[in-house]
Amino acid sequence: MFLNHAQKFSLSRVIITSSLATMAFSGKPVTPNVVVDETWYSNPEFCMKLKFWYMLAKTLAEEAAWRFAKKNSIDLVTLNPGYVIGPLLQTTLNETVEMILNLVNGAKTYPNAYYRSIDVRDVAVAHVQALEIPSASGRYCLAADDLTSLSF
Repeated sequence: MFLNHAQKFSLSRVIITSSLATMAFSGKPVTPNVVVDETWYSNPEFCMKLKFWYMLAKTLAEEAAWRFAKKNSIDLVTLNPGYVIGPLLQTTLNETVEMILNLVNGAKTYPNAYYRSIDVRDVAVAHVQALEIPSASGRYCLAADDLTSLSF
């Protein structure tokens, strides 16, 4: 819907906050030695098979945005952050911060997976740069740290 408005009002660039979830769930092994970059795409069939509904939804939404942008000659930039952490605007915990708080408080139920994270303030700066830098284009991975639950 937003892209329809972009076309209607002749916006020169649209910036979408997507997610690393659109990149890292392809079924390929992702280890510390593997570099996931903007050329990676999550595989919708793989996400459906494992019931990774968030990853599936974000992947399908981003794919649809790219198709629409290309069809309508809209300059689209997607920012794909990992786990966004940092100061909260709301008084309740979101899922990412709750997970980290549980780990810090000694939860033993989280797998030793890799968590690519970035501070919310860095995500905001990336949005400004995507708007103000004329050469910005395509997809950008936003991750400052690569942590495991053992890191906490």
